[in-house]
Amino acid sequence: MLVNWDNYPNIAHGGVYTRENALVEELSDYEFLVYNQLSNSNTNGVYKVPKNIKGVTAFPLFGAMRFEEFSDKPFLGKVFATSQKTVDNYFIPAFLSFVSQIISAECDTSKVAASILDLHAFFKKFDYKKCVENPAVWEAFLQLLKQDQLYREMSLNEALRAFQALQRTMQTLTVELPKVDLVHCALAWTPSLLAVIAKAEFGCPVIMTEHGVAFRELLLYYNAYTYDEASKVLMKVMAANIVKTVYSVADIVAPVCSANTEWERNLGLPLDKIRVIYNGIDTKKFTPMPVQRKTDRPVVVSVGRIEIFKDIVSLITAMKAVRDEIPDVMCLIYGEATDLDYSRQCLETVKRLKLEGNVRFMGKTTEPEKAYNLGDVVVMSSVTEAFPFAAIEAMACGKPVVATDVGGTREALEGVGILVRSRNEGELARAIVKLLKDKQLRARLGEAALKKAREKFELSVTAGQYRLLYEELLNPPTAPTSRRDERLVIAR
Repeated sequence: MLVNWDNYPNIAHGGVYTRENALVEELSDYEFLVYNQLSNSNTNGVYKVPKNIKGVTAFPLFGAMRFEEFSDKPFLGKVFATSQKTVDNYFIPAFLSFVSQIISAECDTSKVAASILDLHAFFKKFDYKKCVENPAVWEAFLQLLKQDQLYREMSLNEALRAFQALQRTMQTLTVELPKVDLVHCALAWTPSLLAVIAKAEFGCPVIMTEHGVAFRELLLYYNAYTYDEASKVLMKVMAANIVKTVYSVADIVAPVCSANTEWERNLGLPLDKIRVIYNGIDTKKFTPMPVQRKTDRPVVVSVGRIEIFKDIVSLITAMKAVRDEIPDVMCLIYGEATDLDYSRQCLETVKRLKLEGNVRFMGKTTEPEKAYNLGDVVVMSSVTEAFPFAAIEAMACGKPVVATDVGGTREALEGVGILVRSRNEGELARAIVKLLKDKQLRARLGEAALKKAREKFELSVTAGQYRLLYEELLNPPTAPTSRRDERLVIAR
């Protein structure tokens, strides 16, 4: 079972999609069931998958889920069975047990796991929506907050925001699962609570692959969208405790770069559970190739989504300084615009700096390998990354890369590219100028990058490491005893 959030196969972009699509195709002798939690109800429902994908279940993050396909018991039967007495006597105690643990600084992950199983069993018989929307549940939540000296200071609006986050978390627990042999999760967050259930019900091993560290991204989100100190603390504590619970049931956590491991260990993940497996690429597709350039001007290429975390504004600002040194430089920015307001900011920056003749937005490309090969230099200006595909794809095309030193980018580029500090347009500009003015340096770095990509980041190498991990977990020497014992511990 592959567990995703806003990704494969419904959303066909980004590093997780690329990795999982390649994984499924390379491990064609395995059968996969995909469970994909979606935050946008308008997400594409038309897609092609390989024959070894035996089912795709997309379930919502927002909105109540009342579809018979998720349950053996028709939802009307659940609705009629869910009385006020049921809510008062059964749901509220289970709800408070769950919440009191995940908002506590002294969280016991085994108790969280037990509460998850209790709620999952409850939702097999009773209606989720009638429970979480019951006024008595909201009042019980407020009373729980009032018992804490810090949380009682939360405004009503912030308390409601936290309650809604809990509703979304519990909605995941309504999904009923078929028997599977192994669970492979794409991130350590609420969709992966399904792994807690699957491990308890089937005794199956769990792999957690973290492309980006979910907890790190959540901290950025909560800092931006929560307004008082009490709510910031509650949301961060809740996030940490959910992540720790998911880690606790994982047999192996396989981050895509070593940079992620520091965050994971700070959250209590034991070192012996960590197995770094780098992202891999098809070096037959991403390879040096002749492409027809429409200009003899020096070309800088960027490939990635137009969004705030890619910090395209800093790249555009850096290009002003590059143009001052190399007036005929051209920067081609490939990628779809996923944030309208940020896209407008990018366009306004180009206009304000009078770079219309030097910066061009090329839109989304289905042939990134050709885009990389158009460039004399490939640039990444992100403020956060995991282990970026754009870097290793450009390397495999034999291109010198300038990138911000964030996440696992250093692990890819060290010795074969130029690293600069994030949000430092001056450093970024100087590195670009240095490469554009030194043909021999470009050739030397490009050759070294190509060699490293083919030796370390070839897709078959990555797929082989996952295959070995699958086989190791599915066929351990003491598998029958250890799995049964672990299942019983969680069930209690």
